[in-house]
Amino acid sequence: MTDNPSLKLPTDFSDPKEWRAYVRATVRPEDVDFALAYGRTALFLRFYEVRGERFPEEFSAELTRIDGLSDPARTESLVTLNDLILAAMTQLLVTPPASSAAGESENPRELIGNLLDNLARKNPGFALWSHYSKSIQHQPEPSCWEDYVANECKNGAEGEIEFTLLMGDLGKMLVLFRDRNLALPPLYFERIAFLHHLRGPERNLQARAVVQGVLEVIASCASA
Repeated sequence: MTDNPSLKLPTDFSDPKEWRAYVRATVRPEDVDFALAYGRTALFLRFYEVRGERFPEEFSAELTRIDGLSDPARTESLVTLNDLILAAMTQLLVTPPASSAAGESENPRELIGNLLDNLARKNPGFALWSHYSKSIQHQPEPSCWEDYVANECKNGAEGEIEFTLLMGDLGKMLVLFRDRNLALPPLYFERIAFLHHLRGPERNLQARAVVQGVLEVIASCASA
């Protein structure tokens, strides 16, 4: 798909800024926009791979067609396709998996505990919140979470800081679910677990949606 098959993908980088800088330093200027768009496509392909889902054939066919185009039509078509793939991904994320009914019979406290452990291992933003929440337990005057993030991420991009703060909000709510033995709707497990696979604006967009959704679940539990 790309003119440079050896080009690294966003999944090879922990920071989206590093990926974009790498592309601009490696790819010919006239091909940068396409390479960045294809990096987004690669993340979407990874999404289907992680879920064990087959990439839709109509999208595969469109990728093949786009590969035969020349710019600017090639880049414009790929950007449009990426929006369609994102819409399909979002639909998958809001559709509970077939196995969700079986998961509902498991202990909510254990399920949330496992989710917290997995996020602390795989999601850098969540790992920072996990470290912070443990470190302040025995501090008489701990620093607030926002100040802690500002200090730890002082060289980070604004989007990275926002994502980390959102992971702190999510962590506090998940701990509430765990401690009160509340059941988290099955669809949120996949949505939460996949956040660290996303990059760029899509990641923060999905993170905000997840945090808002979990907050609404808590509100409904409180009013029940």
